[in-house]
Amino acid sequence: MAKTTGNGDEGRPALEEVHPHHDEHLCELTARRKLAQVARASRGARFLCHVCGRAAAEQRSLCEPVEI
Repeated sequence: MAKTTGNGDEGRPALEEVHPHHDEHLCELTARRKLAQVARASRGARFLCHVCGRAAAEQRSLCEPVEI
């Protein structure tokens, strides 16, 4: 079972827990200095990450996307 933050986030993974396709998310790409990929994924941004605030064109590029 996934850990939770204890702030009413039951069912959501704790931030330190790696989740599916995390290696394709902007936070991970930035950490690995893949800035050209980050720039491509951010162009025409329609979503923000609820966790880190990064913006992306597609939901799949973020851990917890929220439409803007």
